[in-house]
Amino acid sequence: MIMRASASAWRGRPLMWALLTMLGLCLSPVAAHEVRPGYIEITETTRDVFDINWKQPVRDGRREVAGLGLRPVFPANCQRAGESTMRRSPGALVENFTLTCEGGLLGQSIGVQGLRKTITDVFVQLTLNTGKTAHLRLTSENPRQTFGGGGVGLGAYFGMGVEHLLLGFDHILFVIGLVMLVQGWRPLVLVVTAFTVAHSLTLGVSMMDTVQVSGPVVEAIIALSILFVAIELTRAPEARSLLASRYPQSVAFLFGLLHGFGFAGVLSDIGLPRDAALPALGLFNLGIEAGQLVVVGVCLLFGSRMVMLLDANAKDYPRLTAISRQLPVPLLGGLSVYWLIDRSLGIFAS
Repeated sequence: MIMRASASAWRGRPLMWALLTMLGLCLSPVAAHEVRPGYIEITETTRDVFDINWKQPVRDGRREVAGLGLRPVFPANCQRAGESTMRRSPGALVENFTLTCEGGLLGQSIGVQGLRKTITDVFVQLTLNTGKTAHLRLTSENPRQTFGGGGVGLGAYFGMGVEHLLLGFDHILFVIGLVMLVQGWRPLVLVVTAFTVAHSLTLGVSMMDTVQVSGPVVEAIIALSILFVAIELTRAPEARSLLASRYPQSVAFLFGLLHGFGFAGVLSDIGLPRDAALPALGLFNLGIEAGQLVVVGVCLLFGSRMVMLLDANAKDYPRLTAISRQLPVPLLGGLSVYWLIDRSLGIFAS
């Protein structure tokens, strides 16, 4: 991409260096593809007999890619009953089997072997034959945890929403790119609000099975949304499209609808508890918003300090300063093109 705006056009854009830092993270092999969470659904059919649905994520959802090498570890009082079955679903390997656990699972611990070596989480939902549920969220730091007294641990959905946003580098880069299109607090609030309303809307209708969209297609369009913003940023403000220059909140809303389907893709892998679907959905969405606000706040603070540093050294290193101010946008465009090509290929491979 060719930069058309002068170096002075980028003055006062504190998100530039924050974007450059985020791009450095995104270019690492680990962050190149989002790893979806694993899911263990445990349903007590009769006293001390449990049906297990173990959904292990794959790295990028393509058929030729194996699972992450994870294995659930159940307490010593549990024994397998009968054979297990395994099938392939988009983005996951699914295994179903039955356990008999003398004395039940409350007060017992469950873990996932190999989780410490990954960046993914495993969400565990236990449904007792009494109708009560309990939830656990296993992480690489805490790969083994204990079931409590059967209460509904919906707080895990909030944490999962925060983490999904913070690890969803494509969503973060799109938000940062949108913020770079505007100047002033009022336009910033309008853009962030429009994005929030839009993805909350499609997240809700998708999880309620009102609308269903192909996951690989959504991921490709999300990459396209980042490319659109990057192209607009290469232009001088007066040369940008009408939507980007005068109605950036409309851009945020339209593409935010698609990003909401992306959020729903992760949540649908885990599912919502039957007895508290709406609260769980609300907490997951609030977690996304909390993560989004953290990202914007950190970027504004960090970016402002970096701009001050660049301004202080502009006279001594004018060329380096000008390049540093302009570099993030072509990197953003290049990364979005890479994601777009890679995800478009994934549509045919899935």
